[in-house]
Amino acid sequence: MGIVKSQAIYNSIFNYLGQVIGYINVIVLFPILLSQEEFGLTRLLASLAIVYAQVSSFGSQRVIIRFFPFFRKGSSEDHNGFLPLVLFNALIGFFIVTFVFWLLKDTLLANQDSELFRSFYLVVPLLTLLTMLSWIFESYLKALLRTSFTSFLNNILLKLLWLSSTLLYYYHWINLEQFVWIYCSVHLVLILFMVGYLWYHGELSLKLNFYYYKWRVLKTLYRYGAYSILDNTNSAMMNNLDKIMIGFLVMDDLKSVAIYAVASHLSGVVIIPSVSINRIMVPLLSQSWRKKQRDKVITMYRQSSEISLVLAGGLFVLIWTNIDGIMQLIDKDYATGVYAILFLMLSRVIDVSFGINGDIILISKHHWFNTVSGGVLVLLMIVFNLIFIPVYGFVGAAFGTLLARTAYNLLRFYFLRKRESLNPFTIKNVYTIGILLIVLLIGSQIHFQSMHFLVEMILKGMVIFLMLAIPMYKLKISEDLNKMLFDALGRIGIKL
Repeated sequence: MGIVKSQAIYNSIFNYLGQVIGYINVIVLFPILLSQEEFGLTRLLASLAIVYAQVSSFGSQRVIIRFFPFFRKGSSEDHNGFLPLVLFNALIGFFIVTFVFWLLKDTLLANQDSELFRSFYLVVPLLTLLTMLSWIFESYLKALLRTSFTSFLNNILLKLLWLSSTLLYYYHWINLEQFVWIYCSVHLVLILFMVGYLWYHGELSLKLNFYYYKWRVLKTLYRYGAYSILDNTNSAMMNNLDKIMIGFLVMDDLKSVAIYAVASHLSGVVIIPSVSINRIMVPLLSQSWRKKQRDKVITMYRQSSEISLVLAGGLFVLIWTNIDGIMQLIDKDYATGVYAILFLMLSRVIDVSFGINGDIILISKHHWFNTVSGGVLVLLMIVFNLIFIPVYGFVGAAFGTLLARTAYNLLRFYFLRKRESLNPFTIKNVYTIGILLIVLLIGSQIHFQSMHFLVEMILKGMVIFLMLAIPMYKLKISEDLNKMLFDALGRIGIKL
């Protein structure tokens, strides 16, 4: 367990540092260093490439994790030709999808008003190929239990390279065309590092093993890969479809994509603590489910809902009651995204407040429903976006996301209630919602006049925190959070 523990520690450090760098990049620096249209171009290209890569890769990420143990051959570096087999399948998929992408060129560009996007349309296949290859080598290293290195590359180095290329353009050391090509090619640096790392540790081989490529083995691999394509594409569409549809349905195209990207990143702050805690619960949940310890499963399901609602809802109230000050920290051209932030934050709070329903579905015999419900979400997002984006622009996309994700979670809640008699909600959820609403209403009326907005935000934040924490502590909304708060205050000499 030593290597697992050390890898987990480094992964946590790199993940949190990466989140900080990512938020600074997207919310603060990129809106300053790039024009709205240029920033929107990078977001649209990235979203297209992610969906494109998931369709092309033949489920390579999941295939590697699932089947590598069957191909692994002791300390030998070729592992029965598993890596070249995966690369071959992914490249075939990429060339097929690229051919379709080329055929659809005129149709896609006919619905795109931005000349900037038209100029860099052919960058998408390059970015897709590099993204896909990066995923493959990252998954291969994960299968070899070398995860901290890839975590550093993706969470730290990649984001610093994006920032570096943006700074080069901002200071006119490169022109726009060079910037876009460099920005979209930084994954190549990661690929070279991962290939070098594999070679250094004697785990890199492109040697084929036709003797091991038996149909009974490949048939199972291809069937699983086909299933994974659908599941992975659903996941990619959930997180990128709104930006893509904004890019093709709104007249100012890339500017709206840029504003929406900032709103999306800022809204994501509310779920960081709850997602981190839920990740800790998942292995325990899997173990309890496998041992048929139903009481523990129900307890963890309810705990995840209670804790997530408290943390995400509390952060939502803190952010929204200080939204005027927060918007002063962002470039003024992005101020119109305030209601997109509201709807996206609400959608995220609702999403996590339903607890670890998706993880329960995945570890159960009903794992197929994760793909089905994901497909329903994508369809709902398409329908709502087609209805609301033409009328309300990027705010309509945020509102559509709120409606779609609410329906999606209600569907999964009903499914688990019907099939497994599982319900994450208790009276404590009602108390929490009541406290959040009351503090939101009162907090919106609190103002510290004649103070610098940063000082006002700090003072107001402290008042709001106390207004939330005291009643939730007294009502014992979450025993786990109460204990965490009690221990934290005890360390600084405060006794409750």
